Amino acid sequence: MNFLTGSLLVVNFFLFSAFSYFAFESYREQEVRATKIGIIGAVCIILLGVLILIPQMKITVLFFFAAGIIFFLSLLIPAKPNKKALKGAKGYLVGKPQRFDERDSIFARHRSLISGTKQYSTFYNEIYPEKEEHDAKRRQSGILGISGSIDNEYQPNVAMMHASFSMPMLLGQQACNDPDPDAPIANLSPEKATLIVKNLARHIGADLVGITKVDPDLIYSNQGEIHYGAKDWGREIKNLPPYAVVMITEMNYGHVISAPHTPTVAESAHLYAKGAYLSTLLGKWFSYMGYRGIAEHSRNYDIPLPPLAADAGLGEVGRQGYLIAPKFGARVRIFAVLTDMPLIPDKPISLGVEKFCKSCKKCADSCPSKSIPQGEKVIYNGFAKWKLDEESCFDYWSKVGTDCSICMAICPFSRPNTFLHRFVGLFVAKSKIAQILFPHIDNFLYGKKWRPKTVVPWLNYQRNKNKTEIY
Repeated sequence: MNFLTGSLLVVNFFLFSAFSYFAFESYREQEVRATKIGIIGAVCIILLGVLILIPQMKITVLFFFAAGIIFFLSLLIPAKPNKKALKGAKGYLVGKPQRFDERDSIFARHRSLISGTKQYSTFYNEIYPEKEEHDAKRRQSGILGISGSIDNEYQPNVAMMHASFSMPMLLGQQACNDPDPDAPIANLSPEKATLIVKNLARHIGADLVGITKVDPDLIYSNQGEIHYGAKDWGREIKNLPPYAVVMITEMNYGHVISAPHTPTVAESAHLYAKGAYLSTLLGKWFSYMGYRGIAEHSRNYDIPLPPLAADAGLGEVGRQGYLIAPKFGARVRIFAVLTDMPLIPDKPISLGVEKFCKSCKKCADSCPSKSIPQGEKVIYNGFAKWKLDEESCFDYWSKVGTDCSICMAICPFSRPNTFLHRFVGLFVAKSKIAQILFPHIDNFLYGKKWRPKTVVPWLNYQRNKNKTEIY
C-alpha cells in the first residue's frame, strides 16, 4: 500500500465516522430523514473506500476528496460580525423610537380588561375601539381555550401547567423591592458586585446570565396588566433602576419536541415558575444589600425581555421573535431583575442569526397560523424587526389549548447542545459561506415540515383525534 492509498483510506475512515456519528445523533433526536441520509452517506463512503483500492479509480476518488476539502476550507472564510447585532437593540433603530404601551399587549387585553370596568371603557372607547369585537370573542374561549384540548385535556400534563403557573401569582406581589430600611448600602466595587451577582444567579438556577444598562426606549410606556389591583392600570412607567441582570433558563428538549402538545406547555409553565423564583430571590437580595431590586417575570413586566437579553449579550432575536441564545437556541425563557446597584454591563454578541434567519424561514413555513412573516423586516415603533402577528398566533393557542411552540421546536438553533450542533453553530457564527448555505443544507437534512416527536413515557398524552391535523 503506497502513501496515497493510505492517506485516502484515512480520509475515508474519517468521513465514514462523521456520517455514522451524524446518523447516530439524528436517530437519538428522532430525526428520521436525517438518520436515513446519515446511513446512506456512511454506506456511500464504504463503497468509496472500495474504489480507493482499485488503481484506475484512485485519481477520481482523489478529486472527490479534494472537492470536499476545498468546500470545508471555504467555510473558514470568516464572516464579518453583524455590526447591528453588536449594538444590541439600538443597532436596529432606524427611526424615532416609540415605547410600546403594555395595555395593548394581547395578554393585558385578555386578562385585565373586564367588561363594565373603567379600564375596559377607556381602552375600547378611547384607545383601540377596533379591537373590541375580536377581543370579546377571544375572551369567551380564553387565551388557551380549553387547556390541553389538543390532547383531550390530558389531566397530568394540564395539572403540571396549572400548578406551575400558580407560582408566579404567589410571588408577583413581591416583585418590587425598595432598599431594606435596616440594611446599609453595601460597599462593593462594580467588579466585585458583578462577580457575586452572576455567580449567585447561576447558583440558584439560571443557565445563562448577562448584565446591561436599561435602554429607556425599550421600557413599556404605560402599565397594562392588572394582577393585584386596578389602581395602577395606565400608569406611566418611569424611574426604573438603570441596570438589568438578565437570566436565561433552558427549556428541556425532550418536552419541546412534542410541540404543540401538552408536554411543551407544561415545561414552559415550569420555567415561568422557576423564573419567578429566580428573579424574586435576586430582587430580594438587592434589597438586603441596600439597593432596589425589581423582578421581571410573568406577573410584573416593565420592559420586553428579548431585546433586553440581546443587550445583555445573551443572543440575538430571531425571525419568530424569540431570543436565539448560545447553546440553547430558541429553547429559552427570559427573566430579569432591575437594580440601581452599580454593575459592569456585558456587550451584545453576534451569532449569525440575522443572516441565517433570512434564508431559513423554517419557523414561518411551519407556523400553523401563518403568524410569522416570510418577508423582510419592517419598521415597528422605530425599530427594524420581523413583526409577529400576535392576533392569529394567540387565536391558534385557543384552538389547541397550549402555547404551541412549534416555531421554537423547529428552529435549527434549538437542537440539543451536543458536540455536533455546537460545531455547526460555531461555523454559523463565524463563517460567511455557512450563513448562506447551512439553512438550505439544514432543510435538506431535516426537512421543512414539523412533526411532533415521541416524549418519555411519563409525559405521554392522549391525542384528540379531531385535532391531529391542526398543525
